Amino acid sequence: MLSELEHAPTSLPVHQQALVELPDVTQGFEGHVDFYGYHKFAKGFFFCGWMSHPWPNGDRPRRIVAHLGSDMSTESTLSTFYFREDVKTRGIGFIVFFACSPEPPVLFPHLEIHLAASSHEISPTPDAPCLRDAQLVEWLQDLLAGGEAESHRRRMHALLLGTIGEAAHAPAAPTTGFLDFYGHHDSAGGWLFCGWISEGWRGDMCPDTVTACFEGGDIAGDAIATLHPRRDLGAGEGMVLFLHGPAASLGALCSISFTVAGVRASLNVGPAIQRLRPQELGGRVKAVLAGCAPGAARDGLLAILNRQPYAGQDTLATLAERIFFEIDEAILCEPDGLALMGWFLARPGIVREIRLRCGPLNSVLKLDECITLDRPDVIAAVGAEHGYDDPRCGFVGFLPGAVVANTRIHVEIETYRREVGFRAIPMPKLSGMAAIRRLLGGFDVRYTEVAHAYGRVVGPAVGRLNASRLAARPGVAVMDHGMRPAAPKYSVIVPLHGRLDYVEYQLALFSAYPPNAECEFIYVLDDPPRRGEARFLFASLYERFRIPFRVLLLDRNVGYAPANNIGLEHASGEFVAFVNSDVFPGTPDWLERLAARLTAEPDLGVIGPLLLFEDGSVQHQGMYFKALDEFGGWSFGHHEAKGRRYSDGPGLRRSIAITGACMLMRRMLARDIGGFDEAYVIGDFEDSDLCFRLRRLGLACAVDPDVRLYHLERKSQASAALNWRMNLTLYNAWVHQRRWAEIIVA
Repeated sequence: MLSELEHAPTSLPVHQQALVELPDVTQGFEGHVDFYGYHKFAKGFFFCGWMSHPWPNGDRPRRIVAHLGSDMSTESTLSTFYFREDVKTRGIGFIVFFACSPEPPVLFPHLEIHLAASSHEISPTPDAPCLRDAQLVEWLQDLLAGGEAESHRRRMHALLLGTIGEAAHAPAAPTTGFLDFYGHHDSAGGWLFCGWISEGWRGDMCPDTVTACFEGGDIAGDAIATLHPRRDLGAGEGMVLFLHGPAASLGALCSISFTVAGVRASLNVGPAIQRLRPQELGGRVKAVLAGCAPGAARDGLLAILNRQPYAGQDTLATLAERIFFEIDEAILCEPDGLALMGWFLARPGIVREIRLRCGPLNSVLKLDECITLDRPDVIAAVGAEHGYDDPRCGFVGFLPGAVVANTRIHVEIETYRREVGFRAIPMPKLSGMAAIRRLLGGFDVRYTEVAHAYGRVVGPAVGRLNASRLAARPGVAVMDHGMRPAAPKYSVIVPLHGRLDYVEYQLALFSAYPPNAECEFIYVLDDPPRRGEARFLFASLYERFRIPFRVLLLDRNVGYAPANNIGLEHASGEFVAFVNSDVFPGTPDWLERLAARLTAEPDLGVIGPLLLFEDGSVQHQGMYFKALDEFGGWSFGHHEAKGRRYSDGPGLRRSIAITGACMLMRRMLARDIGGFDEAYVIGDFEDSDLCFRLRRLGLACAVDPDVRLYHLERKSQASAALNWRMNLTLYNAWVHQRRWAEIIVA
């Protein structure tokens, strides 16, 4: 049996367990073991009891260890939790299985519960019995039937019922059957199937993951199912099964398959099968359920059939259990994704599932896949009054394929009693950069939380928001100052956002070198509110320096990569230089020198100068990448010898990547590779991404230390220290890491 379990058992001697340094016990933690016992066929111990719940949002203990005696400890292999009426306001019931064979002698057993920030001991009550085999099965059977609908509970059923002589009632051979009728139940948000199966299962065991195959696609998930007698069958039992799923047009039903206790079942569709309309379906299924034996599954199905549809009213307050669920912001991530920012309070084990409903769509919101947040404001305003003291009740989540544009959205929360309460979701209002700022400004994650947060939530959501933001190109107004050169050899593209005063110093230095009059200078103003200021400034600059230049005024902010790419579309030089507004020439003929190097080295795709700080120390002479544990172990670009005096002598310095603050390449090559990748938002990692794409083409990157410019580094930007901006850098790092991890590591 143990080979069927997902997690292999781990046994540790007591002296090794003692080396684990446990945090202080949290005040208020309670619990005890009601009974326990060894099951010789399952080859392990079962412990049953209850514990209080200081962990947030129903999170489970990270580790449970059983100390069975003076020389034996073992880590849990399976665990499930269930609602207990006697401790409903204080805790939750548990059943834990520990694999160990052969049966050890047991002296003064106790459990060690490891939570996120503390560890606790739970011991048996003085009169807690130690049971064996059949008696253990009898005591656990009813408790497991009311446990959570999860795979570990079903595996416990398999351990208990599928391995004990006469108690084994799970089918031993592949099971078949036919479906008589089915249909979609709109109020329940799922499909009901009625038919028969050649051999049933014991009690309230539920099938493992059910897959309903339609002509247009499959629906899969956990299901509720119950059996009933069918006198018309020579052998077999009738079956009613409910499976959550959308009412999308999937075509005709082809088959249903599932497993029970490891045995696969397949139900076929006959030519006479009926697909009933919603108004007929409920009555037919209720008539069938009237012949089913009482039990949790039948009661659950009846509760589902008796649900009232959402009528636009919030009904969480009417539930038997007090549940709080609020959404502070809903953000549409086109075409059909939804990001949610809010908070949730409920006792562990109370809530079975949280579902988002929008038109025909039905999506499950899993809080353990969300970013969790401390919300002391919620505890102060609501939680403390109702007995909640853990502030980690906030969340940020993302659901793909969950919404239809301009359609009302609501959440339905299903309790362990199969009751459902509704809560309306505010219609999304934010879009573009406002939506990205709001989403990224609402959390702060580090270390092991980073990969989960960006892989599950931030990455997919921001990726959609950015793609939607850039789907339509911005309007561009062109202002020429002076006579543009007819056939320029060099085009210099400078994006502008935030500070504009650096342009005055930059143009002054450019104008000091007369050959620059034949260069094409293109400034891209990516900051619409500064249009008025820019018009006067640029007119004044031309009058003073008499060097021709073009200004592209964008009607909305698009970010570093799109702004440079728009400049590239307007460029006509043989070579194009991408330059930041806070970069100033120290070598007057820097363009000619860099272009000569590029021409002399056919394998070079892009080249940059040595960039210096104002004091002459190195700002950039090439990049290297270093993994940062604080940010998920992702690799970030670092500048070689930054802050030191340059000491490596003349000659090209080849590097894995160079900075986009100043880089020169052939214009046609820049266009052929698509310029900077616009998947990166605002401005991070676009330069190394471009270098890696050139590397893929067999072209190298280099810095020429004989050509020197000065870089004030990010002083042209404003508000770079805001929390959302840091999180945006992490988003860009996530995109970069997924694409180029192999190159970075190599």
